[in-house]
Amino acid sequence: MKQIVFNDKQYEVPTTWEDVTVGMAMQAAELSELLGEAPLIAIISAYTNIPLQQLKSDKSAQVHQIEQDMQFIYTSYVASPQTSFEHKGVTYSCSEDLIHQPFEDWVSVQTALFNYKARPELVLPRLVSIMCKKEGETLDDFELDDRQEIMKSLSLTKAKDIECFFLTTLQGYKSITLLSSTETELREIVLHKVNELQNTMKTRKAQSGTFSGTRLRIGIYQLQLWWVKRVLVKYFNYTPSKPRKRIWKQIYEKLVKMKPDEETSNE
Repeated sequence: MKQIVFNDKQYEVPTTWEDVTVGMAMQAAELSELLGEAPLIAIISAYTNIPLQQLKSDKSAQVHQIEQDMQFIYTSYVASPQTSFEHKGVTYSCSEDLIHQPFEDWVSVQTALFNYKARPELVLPRLVSIMCKKEGETLDDFELDDRQEIMKSLSLTKAKDIECFFLTTLQGYKSITLLSSTETELREIVLHKVNELQNTMKTRKAQSGTFSGTRLRIGIYQLQLWWVKRVLVKYFNYTPSKPRKRIWKQIYEKLVKMKPDEETSNE
C-alpha cells in the first residue's frame, strides 16, 4: 500500500492485487453499476476509499498519479488453485477432493449461487466461507453471515485462488459427466450451454445501451454462437451412412462365399 494525502486527508493506495480485498472488489462492482460509463473512477474510489464526488470534481493531476500507482488493475490477476489460506492469524482450508465435502456444504453453495445469480460478483466471500473452515469446523459451528463479513477483508488474490480450485475441480467433474453421458444427454447438455451463452450475450447487449465498441463485439459473438449452434444441431441430427469402403468389402465377401451352384444359377 502507498500512503498519500488527498484533499488534506490521508488514504492508502493499493499498488498490487495482493493489496486489494474482497470487500474492495465488491464495492467496485457496485459503484461501477451506478456510474455506468466511468468504471475507472469507481475502482479508484472503492480501492482507496476516496469519495466519488471528490474524484470526479478534482482538477489537479493527483487523480492521474493515483491511476498510475494502480497500473496493476490493467493486468488481470491469474489465479492458481489453492485449498487453504491464512487470514488474521487463522488458517482456513477445504478438502482437496470436493467429493468429500459434506452434502450440507453443497446445498449451501447452490443456495448462494441462486441467491446471487443476478449479482455473481458479490457471492465470492460467501463461497469462501462455506468451502473453507477452521480445522474440525462444520457450518453448524458458526454464523455464515458473520464469517462472510470476516472474509470481506481477505485478500482478493487468496479468495480467487480458492475460487479457482473450486471452479477447476467442478469443471473436471462436469467433464467426466460429459464423457460418461449418452449421445442424447450430451446433445441436451451442449445445446443448453449454447442457449445460456446466447441469453447472456442478449442481456449484455441490452445493457450496453446505444452503439458502442462493446455492443459491436457482442454482436459478433452472437453471430459466432448462432453459427456454432447451427453446426452442432446439424451434427447431432446427422445419421452417418455406411462407409463406401465397407460396402464394397461386404459385397466382395458375399461373392467369395457364394457356392458354385449359386454362381451357376445366377448365370
